[in-house]
Amino acid sequence: MCIYEDQIGKFDWRQTYVGRIKFSQFDTVSTARKLIVATEENVLAALHLKTGEVVWRHVFESASTGNIQLLHVSDKVVTVTGSNPYLVRGWDSTTGILLWEWSLTLQDDDRADFSEWWVHQGLLVHMLPVFNSHIEVTMYNLLTGQNRGSTSKLPAAWVNDGCVLSPPYYSCVSGNMGAQRLLSIDVTSSKVQLISQPLFDYLSLDVFEGTLKPLDGNSVLPAFIIDDKKIVIVKDNNFEALNIAEMSASVTIVEGLNGPMVLQAWTDDNQGFKLSAHSVSTGKEVSEIKCSDPALRIPEPELGAVLCTKTGNDHACRIVVNGADDAIHLMQQGGRVMWSREESLANVVAVEFVDLPVSETDAAIESEFDQKEGSIWAGSVRRLHSQYQQLQTLLASLQSDRDVVHSSTEDLVRDYFNLHKIIVLVTEVGKIIGIDNLSGEILWHHFEGALDTEAVAIFTRRTARHPPYDAYLSIVGKHQESGNGLIISLNPITGELVGERVLQVDGRVLQCALLHQPDEEKLHGLVLLYDDESVQVFPVSSEHLVDDMYLYVAEAESAKVQGYALKYNGRTAIAQKIWSLDLGSGGHRIAVSASRAAQRTHSPGRALSDRSVLYKYNNPNLVLFITEGPDPVHKDVVRAVAVDGASGAVVSGAVHRRARATPLAVHADNCIAYVYLSDKYRRVEIATMELYEGKERWGTPGAPFSSFSSARAPAAARQAYIVPAAARAPRAAALTVTERSLTDRHLLLALSNGAIMEIPWAFLDPRRAPAGGGQMGVGEEGVLPYLPELPLPAEAVLNYNRSLHRVRSLHTHPAGIESTSLVLATGLDMYYTRVAPSKTFDLLKEDFDYHLISIVLVALVVATYSTKYFASRKMLKMAWK
Repeated sequence: MCIYEDQIGKFDWRQTYVGRIKFSQFDTVSTARKLIVATEENVLAALHLKTGEVVWRHVFESASTGNIQLLHVSDKVVTVTGSNPYLVRGWDSTTGILLWEWSLTLQDDDRADFSEWWVHQGLLVHMLPVFNSHIEVTMYNLLTGQNRGSTSKLPAAWVNDGCVLSPPYYSCVSGNMGAQRLLSIDVTSSKVQLISQPLFDYLSLDVFEGTLKPLDGNSVLPAFIIDDKKIVIVKDNNFEALNIAEMSASVTIVEGLNGPMVLQAWTDDNQGFKLSAHSVSTGKEVSEIKCSDPALRIPEPELGAVLCTKTGNDHACRIVVNGADDAIHLMQQGGRVMWSREESLANVVAVEFVDLPVSETDAAIESEFDQKEGSIWAGSVRRLHSQYQQLQTLLASLQSDRDVVHSSTEDLVRDYFNLHKIIVLVTEVGKIIGIDNLSGEILWHHFEGALDTEAVAIFTRRTARHPPYDAYLSIVGKHQESGNGLIISLNPITGELVGERVLQVDGRVLQCALLHQPDEEKLHGLVLLYDDESVQVFPVSSEHLVDDMYLYVAEAESAKVQGYALKYNGRTAIAQKIWSLDLGSGGHRIAVSASRAAQRTHSPGRALSDRSVLYKYNNPNLVLFITEGPDPVHKDVVRAVAVDGASGAVVSGAVHRRARATPLAVHADNCIAYVYLSDKYRRVEIATMELYEGKERWGTPGAPFSSFSSARAPAAARQAYIVPAAARAPRAAALTVTERSLTDRHLLLALSNGAIMEIPWAFLDPRRAPAGGGQMGVGEEGVLPYLPELPLPAEAVLNYNRSLHRVRSLHTHPAGIESTSLVLATGLDMYYTRVAPSKTFDLLKEDFDYHLISIVLVALVVATYSTKYFASRKMLKMAWK
């Protein structure tokens, strides 16, 4: 099951990310200069300064215990992580090796979240403000954690929750309306020196909104911004307002060639990204830093670390810029981007695989056969024209010495086995990215800041199989501000907006789906069900195609499920509530729901040892709901309920007492699997279920399934298995899918130890029974004896030694070749590969000896004709005798 050594990296790739940048500093001490970053994902990493690749990385706990409070880079990298208790660690900047570690616990846990940390003269300074009272300051030795003296309590009755820290000064606005004063104090000074100035000296009180904002990045001077209008620095125990216009931009103060400079970055709607610098002492603009790039669009740029060096009489600055789209850019002073990283891919919320279009030659052949009208002579002309195009393509491919430059879009054509696809990903910040699945290269991206991705859905409304029409993909989410539905329609091959483009609808969307029938342009309509039970179809011309369509809406917290029937009444599409189901009795909530995967059913039944057939219950409307809630006797109870989404009938169910649910459930064909935590046995278990009609078919063979045709409940085979403790907890689950469902089905489990396990469904078969028991399944051919613990051998790990951190979801998609299923794992790392559950039975091996088979074939042909010749001569001689 394991791959060969020469296949490593050939069919798979892994991309490592760090997440949105929280702190960043340049490492200027070690010989190989790096960018040290700490992120919102609780990751500490070093990025290569020339390429942006990850040199080393440490992934801390995902909860508040791994939250990074401070990053300080000098000869060593110092971090403060946690949330009372705190861990202070020292790291080697070259290798990332841990050098020292000590913990710190605050007695006042209620106010610990207001703590401020920084390093001052080789000491770790901890400041804890007590609003309307005082400020507590404590200094510690960085290496040992020894307290340098007792905690200082500075009287400051003016401290409030609107204060900002610009080390070592703590600044606030205090006083009654109209008489506010600007106050600041050096908390590290041995003498209490309070700086106080009237606020109207710097800003008119009638326009003051009462907000102070610290500078971004690592400012070399203590300063802050008043209401995004005035920059004030603290110098020589006095306030000094800079004569520089602040325009709601990201601001930091860096050390320049002739003293400190105020660096500003913002994005103009018309002029693109802009960067400017002004001298702090003179207020004059530094022309060599200024840049304006209309082609560079960084939404809401934020300045990070800035490093300026002297090269003769010029500046040589390297600037780290973060965007609202979670992209990080390293650029030079002229605005030239050295490298960029799409860190939004560390938080992927939705994935869709999209087929590529066929080549122009194949499209011409397909269009030739589609044209039924015309005479025989017109068909002959089209045939000759197609043959001429194929001949041109053949001659062009034979001219290997010609250097042909292709654009990325022209190269994106479907291969013979349809293994080459585009993966469209929607990230948490609202960025839509198209990736080439073979290389992992980003082909296009589109940022929509108004998209709320809490419950986003992707629909492929038209594939690329219908030339001359382009592929069509729609993303349905929620608007950030209004809460109404937001539709983004684009071409997944090029990333260009099409159709509805970016459309905000007038209403909150409860459910959305695609029409089963396409229109004349092969486009499937998008159906939206609003909270007032009204229905809207995009495009409107497809509204008449709404016929006997059923949707369900589930509320997670109350566990109430409602079903709707959609019909067209001759004027418009309407929704009628036809059933309601309450799964939340006893305070239960829905942990996860799993719909049946949209794939073909290869076999309607399962052959038994007595030559009879056990027919499957193949209900395409079946939905699995996993609920959890308290219980007065068993503490927590997990329920698994299979519901028909069209009729609302409860098909089957299971109850697990003293257990907690996990958001892991899969459903395909008549097979169901879900993961839960057993508090009784303190282990992770996987429960499986298969639904059968019995040994007799319910309906007419070959007739389509109907949820309203029978009221009988299917027979359910259930079983539970133990996940070995050494495998850690599962993080994501998926079932392999193929185009015709001829291959075996495997369950993919992403574990917390960084491995993706491939488990054959034969090990999870609910019809497995103990060898000496009398349950159904004993003695059946192909059914293994029941063993409670799942075997997870090391060779079943898909990603071999490429460990994956914080895998959030697994996505599978069929390829054009039946034996192969494509797999994508998303999380802090992104990993792509392809699996063959039944081996590559329809594909020759890579080491297949073509030369030997050619020699054998030629020898057989020669032997055949030689034998025929000698046989004819023998027959002739025998005839003359």
